[in-house]
Amino acid sequence: MKKRIFTKMVEINDIVKSVPKESWSQLTKTACESFEKIIFPITATTEGIGRLIQIRFERLQDAQKIIAAKCLEETKEKVSKSKIYKGHSIKPVVVYEALENTDQQTDDTIRSLWANLLAKEISEGSVHPEIAKILSKITSQDALLLLKISENESVSVPIRVLKAFGSTWTLGLLNEKRTFNHVHLEKLGLIQEIEKEWYLTTTGKEFMRCVSDPQ
Repeated sequence: MKKRIFTKMVEINDIVKSVPKESWSQLTKTACESFEKIIFPITATTEGIGRLIQIRFERLQDAQKIIAAKCLEETKEKVSKSKIYKGHSIKPVVVYEALENTDQQTDDTIRSLWANLLAKEISEGSVHPEIAKILSKITSQDALLLLKISENESVSVPIRVLKAFGSTWTLGLLNEKRTFNHVHLEKLGLIQEIEKEWYLTTTGKEFMRCVSDPQ
């Protein structure tokens, strides 16, 4: 765990070094504005967890705010393109979980999946908090394997970011029958092995629905 945190901090520091100092104030301002546009409707009407979300963002370092804002901006774009909006109340705990896992997330693929999940919640209010917790334990390789298994089942899952990722990076695990990734996903309750073939569980299908591109 310590190694993982250290690696993420090194990646964040690299991002910091690549940005001119004079640009930080504008980037931070833009990040805060993005946060307010997406989150303010929640924090303005919801006490408790909603307020915690706002405090959580305010306490982030500038570099973390900018990284988290990338996810929020992508979420905003997905919501604006979505044709579904049910006028529901958004579950703050889902947004809080997303912030907890995107403020240091330098993996563009996983960050896009978080944006999909947030867009689903904002557009439909259909994301169970447990699904967000599961996403926090998923890597790009895990997600690509899930997509492959779902395609084998002829399950329609529109996740463009993963399909693009898979087309440029072929994983040996996709051709293996049982790898650590399979075992990990099985323990998370997302897949199950039946007669030496892998299938999505009910939880796995719901997970894929929640991280797919909103329609």
